[in-house]
Amino acid sequence: MLVDVHAHGFSEEFVRRMADTPGLGFPLQATGPRSYHLPGYGTFDPLLYDLDARLESLKRRGVTLQLISPSPSIISNGPKVVSLEETRQLNASTAWMVANGEGRIAGLAVPALGDPTIAADELRRSVEQHGLVGVVLSTSAGPRPLDHPVFAPLFAAIEKLDLMVFMHSTSSALSATQTEYTLRTLVAWPTETAIAVTRLIFAGTFERHPRLKLVLSHGGGTLANLAGRLDLGWSAPQYEANVACRANITRPPSTYLKSLYYDTVVASPDVLALIIKTYGADHVLFGTDFPYEIGDAEGSLALPMLDTLPIADREKIRSGNALRLMARHS
Repeated sequence: MLVDVHAHGFSEEFVRRMADTPGLGFPLQATGPRSYHLPGYGTFDPLLYDLDARLESLKRRGVTLQLISPSPSIISNGPKVVSLEETRQLNASTAWMVANGEGRIAGLAVPALGDPTIAADELRRSVEQHGLVGVVLSTSAGPRPLDHPVFAPLFAAIEKLDLMVFMHSTSSALSATQTEYTLRTLVAWPTETAIAVTRLIFAGTFERHPRLKLVLSHGGGTLANLAGRLDLGWSAPQYEANVACRANITRPPSTYLKSLYYDTVVASPDVLALIIKTYGADHVLFGTDFPYEIGDAEGSLALPMLDTLPIADREKIRSGNALRLMARHS
């Protein structure tokens, strides 16, 4: 069995609506029947919205179940954050994909990050209405970091609902140095994950919500290499000590990292081996970033490495861990 926890998609009806509605989602331009262009990016990959082609790919590759969420930049991108109305349309789009996915697609709910006062209630409503199996979080919510106090009720609701959370990096305060060489996607996004998770650790989010089931995109970005350095921030005894690094947590930051989960979209067998060694096979889940080219859409970068693992570890990563995290007990 193979479960892909990291994939993106939209209903074709929602894609047409984006092209016809200025200000809704991506500023798509129709270039022909069922084809679109995204300014500043290029062709909008048909596999994002062509459900028949997606299902053919899943069957060909033996993917039993694929968890989908919208592309992260539509949730939060720099100063822009998804509105309540966009949230509802995105969740309806995902629900349509699930309903027509022949049992091979499950959906992650987008919370109303742009309206934190109702985000918790709206998440409950969307999960109940659409039967979505988890929630997707961007690494920031427009100008607000996720550790901002306004999101405390949302994290409490996620934990109470026992939902698996998939956190995907996106752009926050952009620097001009990131606009060339695809640096936002290649370097900045994995760094955004490290920053977002580090802030959540030091803010005490995981201390207050120990049952959160948080899966990080791109293998957690740079966190595996930074774990020891984060611990130094917590333990520094004298002139580099920062009381804020100890105010909300009772143990070293690296210990919280071991309670999180990490996908396999790292594009390197050696890095994937490091992640598995660092966090354990129980905390790694197969993902592809389908259908994006800067990812592992076919799974061809991760699967050969997973095949070298003991059978029990391999099966945990291929499907067992995902199925366990999706099982809700409350």
